[in-house]
Amino acid sequence: MTVISVREVSPLPGGAEEAEQRCKQAAAIMTKHGAHAWVARVVAGDRSGAGAMDVYGAYPSFSAGAKSFLAFSADPDMIALRNKAQTAQVADMRGPWVGRLIFGDPASAPRPISVHRDYQMSRSNMPAVMELAPQLNKLMGSQDVDVAIGQVIHGEDHEMMRVIYRFKSMDHWGETLDHMSVNEEFVSLVMKADELGTLKKSRVLQTI
Repeated sequence: MTVISVREVSPLPGGAEEAEQRCKQAAAIMTKHGAHAWVARVVAGDRSGAGAMDVYGAYPSFSAGAKSFLAFSADPDMIALRNKAQTAQVADMRGPWVGRLIFGDPASAPRPISVHRDYQMSRSNMPAVMELAPQLNKLMGSQDVDVAIGQVIHGEDHEMMRVIYRFKSMDHWGETLDHMSVNEEFVSLVMKADELGTLKKSRVLQTI
């Protein structure tokens, strides 16, 4: 099992550069205390256009995540960073919200480009999703694309299911999209997913 925390950061006008540096500092502090943490910028789709970023933390269990959270929250550098955010605000932050991967694992090799497709879906349909997941994974694996599926554990939208695709580069993303947009098996899988839920949002992110 992999537990994921997500902090969504939206820079204020003129604050993008400083917000990025603070996000990177926060990720480094989280990593020091046991998290696998990284920062990604939204480059296309939902939340793009204003330098929006996400700060992620990945943990092997909820207990590991809780211990890490307690440790980095008490770190003097993190306390100073939080104080700076209150006295010199450069961005709005939502979260963290917490989810878990119900299929797949964090990328085992560098995958700087990822695509998120967020579906609104009843939890009762998740068994059917899990039946489709191995077929999707095999199909995307033929293009050297990592696939994972996540669901919300603590957050405002418990009917959100996220399908995650990970790519080696922006070129790899473009080549795969060209190929899959005309692949009948992939199109069929997407249509089956549309019968189980409604695609609400999608975005492309680049790790920074």
